[in-house]
This record gives sequence, C-alpha cells and structure tokens, in this order.
Amino acid sequence: MGNLFIYLISLGSSIVIYWLILPERWRSLFLFFMSLLFISLFNLKYVLYFLLHIILVYSAGLYINKGEKKKKLILILTLLWLIGNLCFFKYSDLFISTIVEAGFRFSWMPKIAFPTILLPLGMSYIIFRLIHFVVEVYKKKSPKCSFIEFGLYVLFFPTFLAGPVERFQRFHTQTMEMKGLDLSSINQGLYRIFLGVVKKFVIADNLARWVIPALHTPESYPRFLVPLLVYGTAIQVYLDFSGYTDMALGVSKLFGYKIMENFNRPFFQRNIALFWRNWHISVYSWIRDYFFFPFFGYRASTLKIYIGIFMTMIVFMLWHKGNLNFLLLGIYHGLGLVIWQLYQEIKRKYPTIRKWSLRPYVNPIAIFFTFNFVSVSFLFFNLDLSQIYAVLIRIFS
Repeated sequence: MGNLFIYLISLGSSIVIYWLILPERWRSLFLFFMSLLFISLFNLKYVLYFLLHIILVYSAGLYINKGEKKKKLILILTLLWLIGNLCFFKYSDLFISTIVEAGFRFSWMPKIAFPTILLPLGMSYIIFRLIHFVVEVYKKKSPKCSFIEFGLYVLFFPTFLAGPVERFQRFHTQTMEMKGLDLSSINQGLYRIFLGVVKKFVIADNLARWVIPALHTPESYPRFLVPLLVYGTAIQVYLDFSGYTDMALGVSKLFGYKIMENFNRPFFQRNIALFWRNWHISVYSWIRDYFFFPFFGYRASTLKIYIGIFMTMIVFMLWHKGNLNFLLLGIYHGLGLVIWQLYQEIKRKYPTIRKWSLRPYVNPIAIFFTFNFVSVSFLFFNLDLSQIYAVLIRIFS
C-alpha cells in the first residue's frame, strides 16, 4: 500500500511538471528520463541493458537510412541480435531443463543445479518495438527522429510492463504534435485507470483466488458448476490482461498520448478469427505483419497459408511463455483457425451453407460456441495437463 501511495504521488507530481512547468521542447526528454527511472526501480541492470539495445538499433537505423549497399546485411544482423537475445532469455531455461531431464532419465548426466536465467521485465514488448522500428526504417516507412524520441517510444513507462506494442509512426506523430494541457484527455485517462484498477485488483484478483484453486480439484464440485469455473477462468484472464491495458492507456492519456487499444469485446465475436482480431490486438497484429505476411502471406498457395496460420499461433503463444502448455495452446488455436479457414472455403463452394450461416439465429449460437472454444484454452494458463484432463472428464463424463 505504501508503494502504491508513493507511485500515485510521483505520478501526480510528474503530470504537474510535464504540463505546467516544462517547456514543450523538454517534454520528451522528461518522459524519457521518467521511463528510465521507472525501469531502474525494478533493476538498474535493465536500464543499461535496454539502453545498449536502443543505441544499437538507432545506430543501425541511421546507417540504413544512408542507403549504403550493405543496409540489408545490417538489417539481418540487427534482427538476429534482437531475436537471439529474446530467445536466449525466454527459452534457454526450457532448453537446458529438457536436456538435463533427458540426461537424468538415461543416467548419462550427473545431477547439476543450473542457475535460472531471468527474463528482464518488459523485454518481450521492447524487442518487438525495436524490430518494428528497424524493419520500418529499412522499408523507408519510418519518420526520422532524435535518439531521445526513439528511446521514449521504446521505453515509454506506461506501456513498459505489459504493452500494448504501439507502432512508432503513430507514437512519433503524437510526440511531434503534442500541444497544451487537455482536461478532457485527463478525465478520460483517470476513468481508464479507475476501470483498469477495478478490473484487475477488484474483480480479476479475487476471482483468481476462488476459481483457480477450485479447478485444481474439480471432483469436489457439482458437475454443473465446473463449466462455470471454466468460464470464470476465461473472464479472470481477460480482466487481468485488459485491466493492465486500461491502466497503461489511462496513464498514457494523462501525458497526452493515445495508445492503441488491445481488446475489443473479444468474447462477443462470432468466430475464432474475429476473436483473435480483437484479443491482444497489438501483439497479434505485430506477429501477423512481421511473421505471417513475410513468410507465408504474399502470393502463397492455400496449403502455405494454412501452415502459416498454424505456425503464427504457435509463435504467438510461445512468445507469451516457452513451455509445453503454451505450445499446446498454440496448436489448439492454430488448428481452430485452420478449421475455420477450411469452413470459409466450403461456404464459398456451397451457397446454401453460406446462406444458412447468415441467418439471424446463427449469430448467438456462433458467439456461444466461440466463447466455449476459447474458454477451454484458458485452462492452459493456470493448470497442468493432468488437471486439465480432470476438468474435462468432470464436465463430459
């Protein structure tokens, strides 16, 4: 509670300094140092680590902008460095533990305790922003900027921990066009912060304290109640994620920035494709633009598109966390999207099916089916495979 009070006092003071004391030309510098200070509260090493990456990518961008012959090589080397760093911190523990467990099983490796490699906070989002920037510079779609403006985009403290992954062009335009204090923007920001606090700390956290332990022992509850617990898990995960997003967007509004939305009523969509266009929008659209389209989406055959859809969901899930649960989650949703795409092909070939799918009574049925499909997938967030199996057996046996 004391830390929250200090944070609120610091935030209020920063808003006053930012709008009422500082000249316009110093605001970006102020927010940049505010972001560095915010990150240093977690670990000073993170500040140095991220600054190194910002310097490297900004320098690569300057070199690419010169139009030198080796700019493609610079782009490739920069991407390999960024992706390599992300994979090292995110997946090395999984890789080492898999080898060690195999060694124990076949008795060719002594029992050795390897140190855990900690992923720097916010790294997944920061690496995505850096990749986005250098690729857009290479495509000549990114506006020129100063080092401070670029550093502010990468480390902007409201979106540091949990996104969204804003696009540089949009963020930089707002930086350049920032005017005076807008009270309506302040009011909107305070409302979003309040909404996020209620979602995350009042509803989601309390729901988690009841629903998750209950799903660990589904046999202790009446069969009719277990599906409600599954729905409760889905709602808890959504409120947790979207609550963080609301707070991030609200704090951004207090400093005059309108960051992209991350959720748009995902549980009220009529199919799995629409669900993913409206869930974790910034990351899903990033992976679509920088993974699916470059590798699978341009002038591709139908089979290649299906493979691309499937692989995109696996990459999307493993980006969240590198473990078996999230790999299976990627396979689950990847198959769901491929089946949906096949159904679209069937509708194109058979007008009768297409006509039937457009009838009014089909819409609520489709929404209910989609909600059930995605609700089951949220069990992978908090349960192991044996516990998920026990939940499903309790529902369907």
